[in-house]
Amino acid sequence: MRPGGHLATTVALGAAGYAVTGSAELAAGCFAGGFLIDLDHYLDYLTVEGQWRRPSPSEFLRYYFGHRYRRLVLPLHSMELMGALAALAVAWPRAALLGYLLGGLLHLALDVLVNGQELLRQPLLFYSLAYRARLGFARDRLIAPVDVPFRPGDDLAREFLTWRPTERRLDARAATGHLQRKSA
Repeated sequence: MRPGGHLATTVALGAAGYAVTGSAELAAGCFAGGFLIDLDHYLDYLTVEGQWRRPSPSEFLRYYFGHRYRRLVLPLHSMELMGALAALAVAWPRAALLGYLLGGLLHLALDVLVNGQELLRQPLLFYSLAYRARLGFARDRLIAPVDVPFRPGDDLAREFLTWRPTERRLDARAATGHLQRKSA
């Protein structure tokens, strides 16, 4: 899912959480887990991709939307982190932590459903840090070949605020990972 979709769904989750509980901490946690979790894409850009000399958000978005990245570490996008935080929440229940978990789980679920269809080779496994590490965090082993139907950066605001990726898979693999038969 693109940032605009995560922003809208996270605001709705945070508002619902606040309406039900009256807890600003829960709502803030929902926002952090549902939207700010994507900051790890920017951290990857700066550190893993070595783009620290071009730290501007617009350069990052052009790079990211153009699929120019080579590695996807994304430590916040991991089932392992969510499991550890869930265990922490059981031992140390706090509204902000519960909100982060709710927001993070919503974020990951939407990523699997939306990005999994067009972008990810293994939609569920992609969200395991151990799986990504086993594949060397390599984009080409994690992300399907895609066609980017626009020149990244032509309209960054529109690209940022869209819900669904505009890229389309180029390979013959379905979202399940099985090859489709080509009609003769």
